[in-house]
Amino acid sequence: MNAIRPAALGWIGPWLLLGACFASAQEPADAEADAAKKFQAYARESAAAYEMHAELAEGRKLVFRDEPVLRWTNPLGGRKAHGDVFLWTDEGRPAAVLSLYEYTTPDAVVHEHHEFCSLATTPLVGVGPSGRNWSPKEAGIQLAPLADAPEPADSQVRRLSQMRQLAGRFTGAKITREDRAKRDLRILPQPVIRYESKHHDVLDGALFALVEATDPEIFLVVEARPHEGKDQWHFALARMNSLWLGASYQDRKVWEAEELPWSEIVRRGDKTYMIFPTR
Repeated sequence: MNAIRPAALGWIGPWLLLGACFASAQEPADAEADAAKKFQAYARESAAAYEMHAELAEGRKLVFRDEPVLRWTNPLGGRKAHGDVFLWTDEGRPAAVLSLYEYTTPDAVVHEHHEFCSLATTPLVGVGPSGRNWSPKEAGIQLAPLADAPEPADSQVRRLSQMRQLAGRFTGAKITREDRAKRDLRILPQPVIRYESKHHDVLDGALFALVEATDPEIFLVVEARPHEGKDQWHFALARMNSLWLGASYQDRKVWEAEELPWSEIVRRGDKTYMIFPTR
């Protein structure tokens, strides 16, 4: 074996140092990726533990989509919030939403919430583990014709383009609880789900999200459905936060949801929007 000359060591040293730095930087990234995979598997399993029915306990069983329709993060507020959004559908139409998320408090304690929102036009009956039952007695949304919208196109491709254009005309905002700051929300250009439902008279429909970062704060439903003898575009909005929320269509306010105290949302299984704190 040939001996390594001192001159050669001068070249090897920097490369060893660079490799060590790369390895140390890679370790936190690998740990974060592993933690994300574990959370995603846990979230999917936890969401699947809920069972949903339309209208009555013995009513139609809603179909659980075991892959999240949205995976979000929200660094605002310094809480490192992140979560997965799951859906249950009723005869193809989205009816119930669960955002299962974690956030970290300033004292480094991690909390977990199961946040529910009804998109159903009827009551729902949901049964979950550890007594986490959610059965809102009222419809989650009220659909209304969308003013100035064109007639639904005769092809799926063109209707998707129409829905995206209509959704892009919506803007939203929220007001924070602590400092009363108003924050604008943006619409995600792609729907989180597209669907049709003969049972619900939906020729075509899509669910959009108005978000902060990628965190859904308001859900927007856009559907082509019968109205006065012909198909027409309809819309509805649903809250995904207890703060004051508002939405406008072409700069005209069309929806507002007042701020809710914690007592009105935490473990309120009778409400169309509610939260189960689980950790």
